Amino acid sequence: MSDFLSKFNKDKYDDLVNEKEDKEIKSSDNKKEQKQEEKVPQQKHEEQASAVEKEEPVHKHASPPASSSLSSRSSRYQEAEEEVEIDLDYRRKKKRRMWLLISGAVVACILIFFIYYLLVHVKIENFVGQPVADVRAWAEENDVEIELEQEHSMEHDANHVISQSVSEGDKIKKGKTLQLISSLGADPEEVIPLVDFSEMSQEEAQIWIEENKAENLQLVTEYSDDIEAGGFLQFSIKDSSIDESEYKRKDSAAVYYSRGEEVFEKNITIPDFTGVAKEEVEKWAETNEIEMSYEESDSDSVEEGTIISQSEPADEKIAKRDEMEVVVSAGKAVVVPNFGGVTAEEAAMNYPDLNVTVKHAFHADVAYGTLISQSVEADTKLTNKDDKDVTVTYSQGRPYLHDFRGQTEGDLPRLFYEEYQSKGADINYIVKYVDSSEVKGTVVDMGVFNEFIPMTYTVEVRISNNDSAPPNPPAFDGGPEDVYPEPGPSEADGLEDPEPELGAGESPDALEEAENLEAGEE
Repeated sequence: MSDFLSKFNKDKYDDLVNEKEDKEIKSSDNKKEQKQEEKVPQQKHEEQASAVEKEEPVHKHASPPASSSLSSRSSRYQEAEEEVEIDLDYRRKKKRRMWLLISGAVVACILIFFIYYLLVHVKIENFVGQPVADVRAWAEENDVEIELEQEHSMEHDANHVISQSVSEGDKIKKGKTLQLISSLGADPEEVIPLVDFSEMSQEEAQIWIEENKAENLQLVTEYSDDIEAGGFLQFSIKDSSIDESEYKRKDSAAVYYSRGEEVFEKNITIPDFTGVAKEEVEKWAETNEIEMSYEESDSDSVEEGTIISQSEPADEKIAKRDEMEVVVSAGKAVVVPNFGGVTAEEAAMNYPDLNVTVKHAFHADVAYGTLISQSVEADTKLTNKDDKDVTVTYSQGRPYLHDFRGQTEGDLPRLFYEEYQSKGADINYIVKYVDSSEVKGTVVDMGVFNEFIPMTYTVEVRISNNDSAPPNPPAFDGGPEDVYPEPGPSEADGLEDPEPELGAGESPDALEEAENLEAGEE
C-alpha cells in the first residue's frame, strides 16, 4: 500500500512539473511573438534611419523597386516563424497525462476504501472444538464481543466450542457480537451402566472411562504381592449406599489394578546398632521403612533397653521393606531354681528376687513334704519385664479324715473346704439326721473318721435331730402338756429314721455311695 501511495504521489508530482513546463513554454512563445512584433517596427525604424542617412545616395541612385521590399518582409517573417518550435505530440501527451491522473485518483479511492474495510472488519476463524478461553483472547485482541451459551455434550469437552454464529472465513465488523455455544461436558446426572472390570485389562478400562466421559471414575494402580501387573484388584464406589446399577456420572468411584510386586533398590546403609537404645533403632526403621523385629534377651553386661546384636551386619546395604531383627537387652535375669531340692519353709524364705507362693496339697502318690509342682520351670530366666510370681506346691500325702464329732452342722462346709478341697482332695460329705440327746445340729457320729481316705471320698455325717426335747426347755408354767411335749413322729408312729439330707456341695450320687458304704459296714 505504501508503495502504491508513493508511486501515486510521484505521478502526481510529474504531472504538476509537466503542467508547469507547459505554462513556461506557452509564456516563452508569447514573449517571442511580442518580441517579433516589436522587432518589425524597430526594423522599419532602422530602415527609415538608414534611408535618411542614405538620402544623398538616393538622390544619386534610383529608388529600389517595390518587389524587393516585399521579399525582405517575407524573409523576416519566415525567420521569426523559424524561431518558434511547435511540439505536435503535446496535446496527445497532455490528454494521456490527464487520464492517468483520473485513473490514479480512482485507484487511490478504491484502495482507501479497501484499507478502511480491512481495518474495521475481522475474518472469522473456525473456533469449533477450541477452548472458550482461547476464543475470548482472540475476541479481545480483535475488538469483537462474545455471547456464550452452554449445553451438555458428549462429543466436546467442557468449556470447548460446539458451534458459532458466523462461519469460518466470513468477516464481522469490529464491535459486533459473535454468538458461541460451548460444552458443559457430559451430563453428570446420566446413569452409566457399569461393566465387569474384572474381565477387562487396564488399557480397556481406560478406554471405557474416556468413551463414557466418566470423569469421576478414577483408575488407580497399586502394588500387590499376589496379583501380577495389570491384573484387576477391586472396584469401589465412594458412597457405599449407591448400588452399581444406579451409578451416575457424578458419583465418585475407583477401579484398582495391580502394579505387581514392588521392588526396591538396596541403597540403605545399615549402621552398627550395638549399644544403641531401642528407641533410636525404631526411629531409623520407621524413617527407612524397614520391617524391624525385636527380640529380647537377658544380659549381665549390656544395659537394659539397648541393642545386644543385629541380624544384618553393619555397613551392608538393605532395601525398603526388607526384614531385619535386633536383640534388645532385658537386663540381668533371675534364674528360677528347682524347688524340689528345698523344703516349703526354705522356698518361702530364701529367694527374695522371686515372689514365691507356697501351697500344700494332698497327693496319693507323692510323699508328705515333697514338691508336687512349680508354676515356672526350673532354670527359666526372668527379667524385670517378666512376671516373677512363682507358685510351688508341696505334698501333704494322702488325706486323713479327722474326727468332726462335736462340731456343728454349720461349720462343716468350711472345715471340709479348708482341710481337704482347698488342698486338692475331693472329700465330700452327706448328712443324715438322727435322734440324739445332743443339741440339735451337733455332729454326733461319722461313718469314717481318724483314718486315711482316698483322694476322692464321701463320708456320712450324722447330725442330731433332737426331736425328743427342746434345746432350751421353757420355764415351768404348770400343766403336764408343758412339761412333756407330744412325742415326735418317729417315736409316736414308729416311723423309720428320716432319709439323710445332702450336705453342702453334695450330689445324689454321693448320697447313694454313702448309703452303700454304710450298708457294707453294718
